Amino acid sequence: MENKYKIITVVLCVAAFFLGWYARAWLHICPVAEPEIKTEVKYKTDTKTEIVYVPKYIYQDGSTEKTDVDVNVGKQELAVKVNGKDFEIKKADDEKYVFDKYKLQLNQTSRADLNITVPVIDKTKHWEIGIGTSKDGAVGMVGFPIKNNIGGWIAGRQGNVMAGVVVKI
Repeated sequence: MENKYKIITVVLCVAAFFLGWYARAWLHICPVAEPEIKTEVKYKTDTKTEIVYVPKYIYQDGSTEKTDVDVNVGKQELAVKVNGKDFEIKKADDEKYVFDKYKLQLNQTSRADLNITVPVIDKTKHWEIGIGTSKDGAVGMVGFPIKNNIGGWIAGRQGNVMAGVVVKI
């Protein structure tokens, strides 16, 4: 009869070990990498030119315009978007082309804060399993965590089972 309890104790200890192993694998959380942030700058230009052959202007006195080529270049427009929102730039009245007399000036300040928090990884084992012997026969023990530094234990042998609470200091 004593061998039967020894075998049951060993089987329970092995089962508890594998149950703890699978519970640890099931509760494991893998770290995930942060996505990469990219800054994107797009530049697009659009120039339209129209050439038309038109008759010369005739003045009231009957004379004809002396100009052979008439070139009209309008003011260049500049459209700027910052973070997807329109940013208006008004040209001066005496400016024929954009950037003719004025310039764009970008003033940017930057500050970087680097706060590093290293998580404490507790690699100590929280579950316990043990087997021993006494003058009355084989003894098995299982220890388990309850909360923070408080744990519990169950031990037993033939005809005697014990349980308790442990404060780890």
